[in-house]
Amino acid sequence: MNKRSKIQNILLLLTACFSGLMICELIVAYPIYYFFKDGKTSFYNREAPNFFFKPDPILGLIPRENLNIKNPSSPGLKNAARRKMFSDFQTNKYGFRYSNELTKTKPIGETRVFSLGGSTTQGVASSNKMTYPQQLEKMIGDPNVRIINAGVGGYRSIHLLQYYKEVIREFFPDIITIYSGWNDYEDYMMSYWKPFDPLGHALLSQFQITQHPITRFALGHLILKYYYRLKNFDRVEIQTNDPRTIKRYIETAKDHTWREEYKTNIQDLISLAKSDGVIPVLINFPSPQFKNASLEVKKFSDTDLNMAGRWDGFVISLKYIRAILEELAKKNKIPLIDVNQRFEKENHNFIKKFSYFTDRMHLTPEGNMIIAETIAPSMKNILKIRNQRGLSF
Repeated sequence: MNKRSKIQNILLLLTACFSGLMICELIVAYPIYYFFKDGKTSFYNREAPNFFFKPDPILGLIPRENLNIKNPSSPGLKNAARRKMFSDFQTNKYGFRYSNELTKTKPIGETRVFSLGGSTTQGVASSNKMTYPQQLEKMIGDPNVRIINAGVGGYRSIHLLQYYKEVIREFFPDIITIYSGWNDYEDYMMSYWKPFDPLGHALLSQFQITQHPITRFALGHLILKYYYRLKNFDRVEIQTNDPRTIKRYIETAKDHTWREEYKTNIQDLISLAKSDGVIPVLINFPSPQFKNASLEVKKFSDTDLNMAGRWDGFVISLKYIRAILEELAKKNKIPLIDVNQRFEKENHNFIKKFSYFTDRMHLTPEGNMIIAETIAPSMKNILKIRNQRGLSF
């Protein structure tokens, strides 16, 4: 075979490979993507990728400013039909999910309450006006009191501590509420956790996928997703009743490692806030899970809340989290608002209780309203005491 023939064969082989890749690309991008998604979109005209964050050298990921997502949310999960995320989602010029005017310089006479937490505080399953901080501000009804939603999806206690240090204190807060604990346990369970390291974030792999150049192609996007999944960096909702997996969830909940870090981070946040003259308020947050639930309740939660066999693990982890919050509130002589107690009243009617949640932790707009209604009397009292005593509590 002469040299010219070899070159021709190589070119034919490359052309065949390229054509094959193009055919696979189109198959994945159109019929397969269309079939496995919502039956309405192809890969190329899908909703904008996950651009809710931007990289930060200290916090890993911080919320992006001036978001305005009005498109209808994607369908709920197979086992959590109410879970429809990021519909009518806006952030202001500072990245806070706060719809009213806010300046870095605090006007005289204004009181600022910053609500710190993860996606449950951010209210990813509700519109801006239906998040619990925004509803709480409305219920307080004082034009000089601002309740600013500083929740960020995926943030653990270490993120809240660093976010306060690097961002929140620049806005001269008077009060902070701390609604945290879900992600500390779950990230440790799912291996996203890194000890005292805010650069470890449950949504980091999703963010990296959207930033990589090859994710513009359906095949590239698919390859990256499976790469991160194999490395256990991709949060995948797996429905399982495997006894070994359920046992691992329970053993992880009992592990003191994540609990000690959680306790340390929240204590450091409390101490730092108090040193700044800020009143820290702990929130005993609500959950659909409760102890001594029947097998019927647990099975229903698997299909209604995508619990995925994790009920008992969550019950144990929440017991520890709530004990830590009570201990820290008593030790530091600061308020602890028990929101969960209000939700516990519905344990006998678990279907009604579950209706306030979109999945194992996130809340519906109605659930957020109950949180705001429960917090409001205590917050009014805290504001009153603060005004009487000055900056101390």
